[in-house]
Amino acid sequence: MSKPALIQIRGLTKTYHVGEVEVHALRGVDLDVGDGEFLAIVGHSGSGKSTLFNILGGLTPATSGSVIIDGQDMAKMSDAQLTGMRAGKIGFVFQKYNLLPTLTAHDNIELAQSLSN
Repeated sequence: MSKPALIQIRGLTKTYHVGEVEVHALRGVDLDVGDGEFLAIVGHSGSGKSTLFNILGGLTPATSGSVIIDGQDMAKMSDAQLTGMRAGKIGFVFQKYNLLPTLTAHDNIELAQSLSN
């Protein structure tokens, strides 16, 4: 029997409302990511990459669909549980924000890891 995917996304949507206009940032995303698997999410500006990562990190709720990380349904987690998941299982390396310019990318990651321990 195969091990379930570490990240399971099904039917994920995110709609923002800008005044009376609906902006569909994600439309029915399905994705499985296995333990130890590497992947790249690429696309033009405005294609939903940041929205997807914000949902995966528990920073933004999805409009619909499900996100299960390591067997835990993120929609059923409290704010405290989401914070714990971010501290222990999810890491962000932002392109422009929260990086110390005098450190290398590797050193910035090590610093963040040392603060979570």
